[in-house]
Amino acid sequence: MTTAIATTKLASDKRGNPRIWIEGRKLEQAGFTPQARYRMTIDADKRRIVLALAQDGDRTVSRRARRGKEMPIVDIVNAGALSSFLPASTLRIDFAAGTITIEPSANDARRIRREARTLARLREESPLRCGSVSTGLGVLSHALHEGLAKSGIASELAFSVEIDQEYQDLCAERNPAWHTSTQSINMPLQEFAFDKQAIDKLEEVDILEAGIPCTAHSIAGRSKKKLAMPEHDPVAGHLVVGFLAIVAAANPSVVIVENVPQYAESASFAILTNQLTEWGYDIDHAILRGEDFECLEHRHRMALIATSRSMNARVHEAIQTCANIQLKVGDILEDVAEDSPLWSEMKYLKDKEDRDRIAGKGFRMQILGPDDTKVGTIGRGYAKVRSTEPKLRHPSDTSLLRQFTPVEHARIKGVPEDMVSDLPMTTAHEMLGQSIVAGPFRALGVALGSELSGWKEGRNKARQSEQPKAIEIAATPDQPTQLGLL
Repeated sequence: MTTAIATTKLASDKRGNPRIWIEGRKLEQAGFTPQARYRMTIDADKRRIVLALAQDGDRTVSRRARRGKEMPIVDIVNAGALSSFLPASTLRIDFAAGTITIEPSANDARRIRREARTLARLREESPLRCGSVSTGLGVLSHALHEGLAKSGIASELAFSVEIDQEYQDLCAERNPAWHTSTQSINMPLQEFAFDKQAIDKLEEVDILEAGIPCTAHSIAGRSKKKLAMPEHDPVAGHLVVGFLAIVAAANPSVVIVENVPQYAESASFAILTNQLTEWGYDIDHAILRGEDFECLEHRHRMALIATSRSMNARVHEAIQTCANIQLKVGDILEDVAEDSPLWSEMKYLKDKEDRDRIAGKGFRMQILGPDDTKVGTIGRGYAKVRSTEPKLRHPSDTSLLRQFTPVEHARIKGVPEDMVSDLPMTTAHEMLGQSIVAGPFRALGVALGSELSGWKEGRNKARQSEQPKAIEIAATPDQPTQLGLL
């Protein structure tokens, strides 16, 4: 029976050799009193040392006087015995009657296990296994999958957690990241995360990505719901807790989270990054701008990139922009006839704009032509034909406007059009509108692949271990840039 559990740092002696120092009442409770004899058994494969009391043991518990009382001490200075612990910084010690078991702490053990698993797959050139949370149509999954492939690293989706059955079914049918072995988890993430029977079946993966719902974190969402802080939202304010439980179960070597830029200023972000740091990840985040990655939609997203500490990864430094490539609206248009019923005057929207202007409101219609190079954000409710979202001007009759088609919407976001090409208009716009622009995350996948290759080949070892600062991309129109530290 365990009498006590404690953690201690793996220390070193004056010559730099690893050392374990244990003293105090916990030793006495386990029977390790001063001058008691014990044996030390080493299991290098399991990274475990067992100390067992034995009258003929070859080791003796030392002693030290403290506050007038004799205290027991166990001091292990043995480079050979402790070499298997060197990847660990903290040890867990279990005290039982007559036995002391020393192992890497749970956090270190998990880190060592995930790094060994991912490195083995990289060296074997086996596909990396990926998990997805709040998958939706899987645009983020697809972008990362494509980016990794461009870097020579194969990947496949191990599981998908998604609340909407229709979204998940369409992802399975149309997304090349989906694999025949992909586990479909059609549940709210916060329910799945604490369903022990379900979460215990979750596969440990190499990469975990998530688009945690952003409705409570966006400026519009907070304003509409009248929230003092995002975490007050009863629907989405607590989802970071469930997501962290999924991270704990999946134990990935890489965690990628996308959200609105405001997410980086939230309590959820602070909790997420602090806990990931505690679990042995290096943390970085960047604001990725669609316009820097050949996307017409100037949508900005926060990307959190957490990499297991031994990787020494610098994904942000490897992301390449392509801001010198300039698309125009005319480049993405379908062949819609000038007399198509898709064209209309939209008089009620024009009248609303006039009323808003008179009332001093800042809302204006976005009316675009073929030569425009910027498309404002197209949201999930685009099919409702709202006044402030982009409209296309008729080529010959200036009184007529139309909405972008689902295929055009996909092209604007850099999403493969066959993911939505034959879907009902409302469904397609909804799926795309709450998704991402693909270009930045495809580039992130390329950069991640490069860093994973560097880890495999030992090229990342010489890097300094200090945390990188948060970054934001800045690119000139005619010069491609590379992400760098602020």
